[in-house]
Amino acid sequence: MRFSSKAGAPNSAKTDLLVVLFAKGEKLALPKAFDAAHKAAKAAGDLPAEYRKSCLLYPAGKATQRRLLLLCAGDKKRLDPERLRRLSAMACKRAEALGAADYILCTGDAVLAACDERLTGVALAEGAVLGSYKYQIPSHKKAEPAKCKSGVLMSVSGKLAKACTDGVRSGAKRAVSVSFTRDLCNKGGNLLTPAIMAREARKLGNAKVKVKILEEKDMARLKMGALLGVSRGSAEPAKLICMDYNPKGSKKTLCVVGKGLTFDAGGISLKPGGGMDEMRYDMCGGGAVMGLFHALSTGATKSKHRIVGIIPASENLPDGKAQKPGDIVTAMNGMTIDVLNTDAEGRLILADALCYAVKTYKPSAIVDLATLTGAVIVALGHEASAAIGNNQKLIDAVVAAGEVAGDRLWQLPLWDVHRRQMKGRYSDLRNINSGKMDGGGSISGGAFLENFVDGTPWVHLDIAGSAWNAKAKDYYTSGSTGVGVRALCDWIEGRK
Repeated sequence: MRFSSKAGAPNSAKTDLLVVLFAKGEKLALPKAFDAAHKAAKAAGDLPAEYRKSCLLYPAGKATQRRLLLLCAGDKKRLDPERLRRLSAMACKRAEALGAADYILCTGDAVLAACDERLTGVALAEGAVLGSYKYQIPSHKKAEPAKCKSGVLMSVSGKLAKACTDGVRSGAKRAVSVSFTRDLCNKGGNLLTPAIMAREARKLGNAKVKVKILEEKDMARLKMGALLGVSRGSAEPAKLICMDYNPKGSKKTLCVVGKGLTFDAGGISLKPGGGMDEMRYDMCGGGAVMGLFHALSTGATKSKHRIVGIIPASENLPDGKAQKPGDIVTAMNGMTIDVLNTDAEGRLILADALCYAVKTYKPSAIVDLATLTGAVIVALGHEASAAIGNNQKLIDAVVAAGEVAGDRLWQLPLWDVHRRQMKGRYSDLRNINSGKMDGGGSISGGAFLENFVDGTPWVHLDIAGSAWNAKAKDYYTSGSTGVGVRALCDWIEGRK
């Protein structure tokens, strides 16, 4: 669905559905054709007065709007980008459910003034486009096209600040990038192999983004024993996807690294069969990096810095050639790793990707995203991702970006006790905690990865809980959430 903004008088505009979004207690002048219906709804006590409550009205006589939906934004003091995002998605979904070909989202002045003008535009556009998202499943049936083709943001006063309209343009484009990520992550493992993922990355290449793919022979030359060890059990060769956005005059390099396990059966340490199909989502970290570069390649987001995206893409399967518990592998930086559990594979492929990022690009900061541990779900559920790192200023910046974007993050500690837990008995490191009762699995995963950033300011985002199975929130219902894309966009845009 297309979503745009327009100045003008919404009360006289022609549309299938006029949605009036207003703050609690805010008085609005509605089209006269709806006066009778409004009075009747008020007399019946049906007018909405709380957040997310609504009331549908029909005109008496001729009107340029077929229907009017009153949608309450609640207390204006509690309005933030996330609430606006959800309200806008509600409006879009209601238009689709009513069979409206188009709709106008008309906001009261109190709503527009509640947040930063640009953020308001971004959030409303993201909510509308993401709210209309539907994954097109492979099927012999032809997909039914959406009924609602377009939405337009207008204000009660007929005026919109330039910052708001700019935000709408950016938000609508960013939401398309999130939808791109959702499509990738929802695919079955046979429909998104490492080779296919690399092919999708190549499609993002243009004048703004350069793409190169490292093959297994290149990884062997670079001595990426940790990544190649995971890939050994699969007939599908691993790929190291590298995307490079390098604007003129850039002085700093930021690296984003995403885990790209296109399917994870656990290797020899085989996962239980129930729910194993969900391991299609083990590449959601890589999917988020792909979404960021979709946004960069289309101009949905920009940065004055060089942005490098690296995705180690592999499968983890229990073939006869697969690595075994107790095998010792050597990462690109020479550190040896005792693979005590082959299902702790994400940190292994990330280890070599992080080494490559540091050695090749010498970044001033690194953010990695990975569906790394089930432990993070125990700690934070499905509504937030964990942030673990070695630089508080960087952690604070990424967490703040996630808060604005609706990709919420919660910092977990990284102490020496966690680092000691990852010391190996027969090698430099072990890939799981040193004791069965240690707990802190998500933190120990971060402690492991720290060994491969060589002191570079770095933050690790464990998105295993938030990448899918989150609670429905109007602009998300099921499948991949596309988590991380919007947070990364906000982070790179705000990076000084």
